[in-house]
Amino acid sequence: MVTFLSPGDVLAGGIAIRRSIAVIPHDIYPGYSIKKFEGGQQLMNYRLLETGFSEFFTVLEDGLVMTTSDLSPLVNQPVNLVVVEETPNSTATHTLQLYVLDRRDMLAFHKELYEGGEVPENSAAGTKVDGIPQLVATGGGVGGLPVRYAIVAGNEDGAFALQESADGDNETLGITAKTDLDGVRLVTARPLDREATASYTLTVQAADGRGIDKAFTKVKVTVLDENDNSPVFSKHVYRFTLGDVKKSVGDNGTVTNIWKRFSAVGTVSATDADGDRVAYRLAVPSNLVVIVPQTGDLLLAGEPPNALGEDVEYEITVEAHDLRTPSRTSEVPAQVWLQFNSVQEEDSLQHLDKEQHQAHRISKRRVTRAVRPTKKIDFTEADGETEGRIVFQLEKETERETFKIRDENPWVTVEPNGAVRVKKKWDYEELGPEKTIDFWVSITNAGLGTGGEYLETF
Repeated sequence: MVTFLSPGDVLAGGIAIRRSIAVIPHDIYPGYSIKKFEGGQQLMNYRLLETGFSEFFTVLEDGLVMTTSDLSPLVNQPVNLVVVEETPNSTATHTLQLYVLDRRDMLAFHKELYEGGEVPENSAAGTKVDGIPQLVATGGGVGGLPVRYAIVAGNEDGAFALQESADGDNETLGITAKTDLDGVRLVTARPLDREATASYTLTVQAADGRGIDKAFTKVKVTVLDENDNSPVFSKHVYRFTLGDVKKSVGDNGTVTNIWKRFSAVGTVSATDADGDRVAYRLAVPSNLVVIVPQTGDLLLAGEPPNALGEDVEYEITVEAHDLRTPSRTSEVPAQVWLQFNSVQEEDSLQHLDKEQHQAHRISKRRVTRAVRPTKKIDFTEADGETEGRIVFQLEKETERETFKIRDENPWVTVEPNGAVRVKKKWDYEELGPEKTIDFWVSITNAGLGTGGEYLETF
């Protein structure tokens, strides 16, 4: 005969003895089911050995242990039942250790479920969870032993801990020993991330000092969102090509592109991990395109160049920001390249004869119009006292670059070498509400035939 032992079992005289523990209140009704032994064979019989408690308990043939009378006489007395499990080939003995407790003395929380707990994400460890009162299990504490509290389920990655509530300086622990009825409070054990886990359902256990009497309650906690994520573009670089335009042919055979104003150029998109709505704006204002803040659609606002035989490419920068106060702006803006295809040579010369065609053959090239980042420089009114004084030197990316102010400015001039001079003595009261001097500078690279623009702000 082979006898199999489970963890915690012992072997005595060739018979396997299996131990079980159960806690039951004193006022349960006769016929109350305590434990069901599940046998694996059909030919199996259970019987209860006489240990002095046969008038209170019995076991049915199918292995169900139940009460047969009032258990009040057994309160706080050790009760040991022995159930024999017999099969044709083996015999096993189960020891069922019962603790009959007065229901009025048993541990119990005030509620089986606490809802409405809230804590902001990214809060420091030890932050109290709002909306949840002190967790107190009344009863227990038999013999002066402390009640111990623990989070036994739902505490993913150790997000929460229990803290003694009698003294705010007490150490935060996963399990907290108590000898009074002040209970414990729920606090964070680490900063929480709402985007990873938005809510928790914790199971808190209270146990007496012997680990016999236990009570449970559930606590639901919502992690409040904080604007800790900036919008992120789906791509770092966008490229849009515009070539589907109408063409107008002049009397001399010149072909001109006709661009429809506010025609669609392309769309950029960004998402926010916090779930906030996103709006869009140009990092530097442009006379060429505008952007629809709500959708990220780029629309043609100005007339692009119409150079024969040239493809012209413009660079613009787009930022995204969430619609929350305070708002967060994308840490990495989107770079957008707009290519305007030129009129093809065959189309532009279609009205010229072959000899003229050969004389006017133009090799196709690309011209890039890039917008450099805005520069902002602080000056005082005294810096503009002397007319003709150089107050700032524009930086060249290549030696062949030359500079030119795009629109006349009453306060400054820009020389081809990038020197910014005082044109008229600066007057703080006349500078307007923003107290700035703003002007666009056009940059030409003579060696490469390329150019660009950027905005200077004083």
